Amino acid sequence: MTRLLPRWFVEHVNPVADEDDLPVSTLELFFDLIFVFTVAQFTAVIAYDPLIGLIQSVLMFGFLWWMYAGYSWLTNVIPPERPARRILLLCAMAGWLVVALTVPAAFESGSVWIAVGMLVVVLVHGLMYLQAARAFGPVFIANLAAVAAVFAAELGPEGAWRYSLWALAAVIVWSVPIWHGQRGLNLHPAHITERHGLVVIVALGESVVAIGIGARDLPVDADLLLAAVLGLAIAACMWWSLFVRDLPGTEHRLTATTDAVKRVRKVLAGLSYAFIPVLLGILVFAAGLKHAVGHALSPLDVESTWLLSGGVAAFLVGTAGLRLAMPLPRPWERVVLAAVVLALAPIGLVNTALQLAAITAVLVAALAWEGRVSAAPRPAPSE
Repeated sequence: MTRLLPRWFVEHVNPVADEDDLPVSTLELFFDLIFVFTVAQFTAVIAYDPLIGLIQSVLMFGFLWWMYAGYSWLTNVIPPERPARRILLLCAMAGWLVVALTVPAAFESGSVWIAVGMLVVVLVHGLMYLQAARAFGPVFIANLAAVAAVFAAELGPEGAWRYSLWALAAVIVWSVPIWHGQRGLNLHPAHITERHGLVVIVALGESVVAIGIGARDLPVDADLLLAAVLGLAIAACMWWSLFVRDLPGTEHRLTATTDAVKRVRKVLAGLSYAFIPVLLGILVFAAGLKHAVGHALSPLDVESTWLLSGGVAAFLVGTAGLRLAMPLPRPWERVVLAAVVLALAPIGLVNTALQLAAITAVLVAALAWEGRVSAAPRPAPSE
């Protein structure tokens, strides 16, 4: 492979030792902002038509999240320190921007440009990753096969054909860890944990943006302020539930796992698979909050009540998956908490502010209880 690539592109990549500092660069933060614009587009799709929009978003997000996670792995082993690497990442960002702009049309009129954008994303990622790990070759082929499915979806007729092929693209990429042994792949624990945490931070910021979008042209009164403040309180609880103990504990567990294959599998399970409901939960909650703003003192429609409670519940289930994968203490308590939050949805049919306040109260009480009974996670013994 290296003989086929230009000399300026090919280089020897030295792995970064776990004890060495590998901070997230500003270019990676810039990259995350472009990706989260895509997440914001999903929020708009779900808010417009909750049921159909959620199905479409889940199908598209399956492939898109796989590729975003792939880029966090890429910069973990090939930091964007040289101009050539930075330029290539900027090209990938252009591909992501095309994808984000065409998300709303993907299932409606159809847009081949979303497939073109994904092709750019996959090509840049694959060619760069192959410099660091030849074991990535089969994964690159699978990613290209998923892009081919997206092209077929967008060039074909609307309806079941398009849904089926987007589903196929997601199945192709997420089945890779089943048949790929993960040997030859290495990850730096602190960097990979921080990258996944930062994308959650930016996504939570989108829930605040949803408040602003929902408040557009509305008078500043109790209807607006109650929903806005309570929505922010829920987003803060979601942040607290993940960042105070779970992500620091994740970094400790990954650092303590000295076997490279076991570490990669933990990252796959805890930061890739489990983060699907984490991020989908945020954008579903944001879609519900967009409807709630300006209507705090009146009842919500059925779909919006389930978006609010369902989004938070999905987020909590994702954090439970993270705890199981590392492992971290008491994952099943988060599943129970998610069930309680989901059961609060009918309150919104009576009053929007009551539902938001009930979710806030339950989350605050649960987090306070966790703080009392939980010691900070300690590093696991070396494996």
